[in-house]
Amino acid sequence: MKFINLKTRTEENAILFPSVLCVGNFDGVHIGHRQLVEEVRKQVPALKKAYPNIVSGAWFFDSTSYKHAPEIYTLDEKLDAFESLGLDYAVIADFDEMKYMSPEEFVAQILRKECQCVFAVCGENFRFGSKAAGSASDLARLMQGNADIVTLLTDEEKIVSSTYIRELLSNGDIENANRLLDSRYSLTAPIVHGKALGRTLGLPTINQFSEDKKLILKSGIYCTVCTIDGQKFYGVTNVGIRPTVNDSEKKNIETHIIDYSGDCYGKLVKVEFVSRLRDEIKFTSLDELKSQILSDISNTKKYFKI
Repeated sequence: MKFINLKTRTEENAILFPSVLCVGNFDGVHIGHRQLVEEVRKQVPALKKAYPNIVSGAWFFDSTSYKHAPEIYTLDEKLDAFESLGLDYAVIADFDEMKYMSPEEFVAQILRKECQCVFAVCGENFRFGSKAAGSASDLARLMQGNADIVTLLTDEEKIVSSTYIRELLSNGDIENANRLLDSRYSLTAPIVHGKALGRTLGLPTINQFSEDKKLILKSGIYCTVCTIDGQKFYGVTNVGIRPTVNDSEKKNIETHIIDYSGDCYGKLVKVEFVSRLRDEIKFTSLDELKSQILSDISNTKKYFKI
């Protein structure tokens, strides 16, 4: 998949071939967004006769430029998701460059000219143009009918949205959040040195800090899957401030990786959150803490059936 940043592109046109694009904010690539991608992929064969070189893609704004809500996916994670879904292109735009465009200018200059878009797909709540003046039906009209508007998905009478998924993650409901994301919520970050307390207890851990804009789960203990150097391991992860041994208010992600004995300091490790075991608790002694960690490891092994 080719990634194009409209702000830094070098070619006059971002996409050099006729394209079918799903357009939106895509601040989380959840099952509703995946519907749009699937519709794009369905349109490609139908348009091949008229446009033999047609390509598929997703067009979206850089959410960091206009949203203050924490990110569900980083840009890299978003691009990985789009690539895994089989798109040829991902096009990111700078909101500040386009926020004063009229809906007509947006379609003519950005979609049709720069992205060679001949067919667009959006959700029914899509808004675009200055002051969000353009609606999904306006997009269809300006594309002269060459567009598809996809009905929003609901989950137990709630609209599937990034806002709803943030709510689930913030409440620690990782299993329902993962179901709606159609993937495991994860953190990829370098391993940093901690206090080595876990090693002292005979239960070594890795420590990570989240990127500033990345959403941090509700504090607690989670069953996780960790990827190190391409290998997967099961883990027990504490998200929180470690109240028994720490006086910091900054949340830390600390993981005991089951059956792993290597040195991974400085390496990028992906931690995927699968299930929540319990709340974070302050213990009165390190012996109590060790006993609880051993119980958490046992429960994690039972969960993963290992």
